[in-house]
Amino acid sequence: MMNHKLLVFDWNGTILADTVPAWAASNILLEFHGAQPISLQKFRATFHFPVIHFYKLNGCDVDDVLARREESNALFQTTYERMSARCRTRRGVRELLAWLRAQGVSCIVLSNYRTDKIKTTLARLGLEDYFHHISAHDCDGSSILTATSKLERLSAFMDAQGFSPQNTVIIGDSHEEPEIARHLGVTSISITGGVLSAARLRKAQPDYLIHAMQQVRKILEARWADGRKE
Repeated sequence: MMNHKLLVFDWNGTILADTVPAWAASNILLEFHGAQPISLQKFRATFHFPVIHFYKLNGCDVDDVLARREESNALFQTTYERMSARCRTRRGVRELLAWLRAQGVSCIVLSNYRTDKIKTTLARLGLEDYFHHISAHDCDGSSILTATSKLERLSAFMDAQGFSPQNTVIIGDSHEEPEIARHLGVTSISITGGVLSAARLRKAQPDYLIHAMQQVRKILEARWADGRKE
């Protein structure tokens, strides 16, 4: 039933339950740039890609952020890695991945994070065999300050591998996934409990808004068994 189907997972906050470490590390950077730390609620209300908008919304001087981007990124990476070292998957991820593999669905990671760090964490969690491809960054991570490339990377992957939009679903916890889905004509699922508030996710207008990973299977069974064939 699921042959030639593709499920595209965001990494941070979607597969990995690391929103609290990301918030804590972001507060360290806000202080580094002379701003006040913020609550988790405000973090979810102001987080944004490209990340420069997040700093601006929280009182940082944009010129200072850009001028010290390398030092700032190194501080974030060190702080985040220490705080997220024991993070696990979101509840329901393992069961969903096992079901997807049994159905013959191809799964990939599409992320703004670093490829090497994702691979290391997948190995720690014993999940590396569930993913056919990881599309992330091979640089130090500072590139997402002013731009992201998820749309271009996913489009190129789908073209190269022959996945059609009607058989592709993307899931994530930010505004990026619905935006990418609209550009490429794929289905989007947004999941709450990550870096964006439920209200912001709703405003991003995904095809589906869910609160638990266990809801994904029912969506896929209904959508891919509803005559939407390749």
